[in-house]
Amino acid sequence: MSTPRHKPVLLQEVLEGLNLSEDKIFVDGTYGGGGHSAEVKRRYGDKVQVITIDQDPATGADTTGNFRDIEELLGETRPDAILLDLGISSDQLENSGRGFSFQKDEPLDMRMGQTGPTATDILNSWDEHAIELVLRGFGEERFSKKIAKAIVERREVKPFETTTELVDLVLSVRPRTFRDRIHPATKTFQALRIAVNEELSALEEGLEKGFKLLKPEGRFAVISFHSLEDRIVKNFFRDKAKAGEGKLVNKKPIISDQEELVSNPRARSAKLRVIQKL
Repeated sequence: MSTPRHKPVLLQEVLEGLNLSEDKIFVDGTYGGGGHSAEVKRRYGDKVQVITIDQDPATGADTTGNFRDIEELLGETRPDAILLDLGISSDQLENSGRGFSFQKDEPLDMRMGQTGPTATDILNSWDEHAIELVLRGFGEERFSKKIAKAIVERREVKPFETTTELVDLVLSVRPRTFRDRIHPATKTFQALRIAVNEELSALEEGLEKGFKLLKPEGRFAVISFHSLEDRIVKNFFRDKAKAGEGKLVNKKPIISDQEELVSNPRARSAKLRVIQKL
């Protein structure tokens, strides 16, 4: 397991929620920068078995794969605790060179793994209606129709290649104002990343399969970063609790305190939910 490259969010809250102890098996299904797993290793050493999974081979996880395939990836192993830290790591934003950040001029790839269509493929080949659905459905973008129309018109002149080209396009439709709390391109980039990586369907599959694999009394913790993810996690955990298959460890999502927000601005939108399997 490699040295962590970014500051993990809600670190203490995650470790409390997972309730690890000696001889437990912990699966980090979205290894990313490795911060949570590194802290587990620091605290428990070899007393807790840590298994790390990530679809990006550059992370150095034990196993390369998507957590939606957790059954196949773990084989006969049944964990006592699973963590999914959704979204994208700071290292991927800063150093991947794959166009995750609108603040860098990079190729519009956006794949967390190395297979499937890229963001460039979507922008340059999908029809206007499909692009609009992605922007509205995955980005909750109010200007989805205008942006989708502008994308199709622009690509007829010159196909999209870089993040800067997409940012300029969004700003031409929706200029930045002093009222904006986030950059106008934020939701477009989020929507494309979710579409490229099939993040929401992967989350639904990963929750179902991961919960099935957990040992009785095992705990499943998920950190989400936007409302679409959190809604899926909230509803899944609620349904398991209603069915008598699980118990909510925290009825409301846990969020970062002010001290963490000052030291780690990435934590501002993070929400942690934990369920215990019965």
